[in-house]
Amino acid sequence: MADGGSPPGLSPYRVLGCSTCRHADAPCRPGLVFLNRLCQALALAPVGADFDISGSASLCCGTRLCPVVWWATPAGARLWGDVAPEVPVAALLDPDPAAPLRAAAEITAGPGLLH
Repeated sequence: MADGGSPPGLSPYRVLGCSTCRHADAPCRPGLVFLNRLCQALALAPVGADFDISGSASLCCGTRLCPVVWWATPAGARLWGDVAPEVPVAALLDPDPAAPLRAAAEITAGPGLLH
């Protein structure tokens, strides 16, 4: 870990779903990297079953900055791309059918190996 990276072989989560980003017309590579590091960090800090953490970040996606909202628990993690930071995670987890929020990309990870 001298380079500041994660311990070798530590990958407690796997990708369960990854939509194609409508901006890149491909899976969101920066989002996958971010979610992988988040899941690895969670694996290093044992937490209770009721633990959850969420936040927002700006990821460099090609020539643009993309705002993302993320949420993680011991059971898994999710990331939504091109979503305003003020959007509550609850609105993303359980969208209103009358006014659904549309993320540019969505990644879901769960127990297993994150690729």
